[in-house]
Amino acid sequence: MDLSDEELVSRVLAGSSESFSLLVQRYQRPVYNLMYRYTRSGEEAADLTQEVFLRAYEKLDQYRAGHSFFSWLYALASNRAGDWYRKNGRRIRNEQQMRLEGDPPAHVSGQEEKLEKQQQLELLEILLDRLPVRTREILLLRYRQERPVKEIAAIFDCSESAVKMRISRGLQQLQAMVAENES
Repeated sequence: MDLSDEELVSRVLAGSSESFSLLVQRYQRPVYNLMYRYTRSGEEAADLTQEVFLRAYEKLDQYRAGHSFFSWLYALASNRAGDWYRKNGRRIRNEQQMRLEGDPPAHVSGQEEKLEKQQQLELLEILLDRLPVRTREILLLRYRQERPVKEIAAIFDCSESAVKMRISRGLQQLQAMVAENES
């Protein structure tokens, strides 16, 4: 029997801790991925993910039935990630800049195409990290996690048109950075 998020939350509020573990299983991966994008450390991301779920458990009574649980949880996670990044962001940006300026790895003849694609993905990750935090998260939610604009608007407590504008501007910024990097 597949229970909805709302049913699981009701059960947790009624005292069923097993129901919360189902919510954790359901959403652990996207929360961890969010934290990893900020920290670039598996251990740090795991710790922050645990903190987010602990905070969600403590604040579960603030979740409003009828709304997306994922949006509510992701907003909590995004706020926690933002707090972490404000404290540690300078170090992360410096490490990324050093990676970007480093010598590209030598190509192996049979693996050249695969390595080139991997380098392009790494460059894209570095360039994404240069975007404003909210813009980056909106782009990743829309294109990597394929979340609808309406849900993204709920996560960031803004209008759908604001989300669309951030997506458009973010893509333009990425294109400009890619062009700058290629020259």
